Amino acid sequence: MVGRTRFSPMPTPKKQKRLNLVLPEWIHRGLKRLVADEGVTIQSWIEETIKEAVLEGGYATPPLKYHSLAALVLDNYKVLKEETKITEARLEAIAAGEVASEADLLRIARALDLDEEFVIGLVQQEARAGLAEVG
Repeated sequence: MVGRTRFSPMPTPKKQKRLNLVLPEWIHRGLKRLVADEGVTIQSWIEETIKEAVLEGGYATPPLKYHSLAALVLDNYKVLKEETKITEARLEAIAAGEVASEADLLRIARALDLDEEFVIGLVQQEARAGLAEVG
């Protein structure tokens, strides 16, 4: 696949994961008919179906909509509480706008599978906005 680039609708996640799926033949045949009727590929149908379930269940939120670390933490509180060593009190403080430590930022980035630069960039963006309001 040299020379080909992959389009990603959400460029901030670090990487994509490959998922191998084994299905009975009758399900595969039905799935092929279903996606043909919808005019999409099996890959895109499965990706969209999983994405919808994950978003509706509150297990993840697309990262591109964030303009503050507090919003990122609030929307992903459940995941961060379960998958990081950041205490609930600390998560609540960050969600309320308190400054996060570098370790907290790295833990947030890793737990949400985001580039560390994206998370740090949110903090820097907030700091620049704060200086602009003061000046």
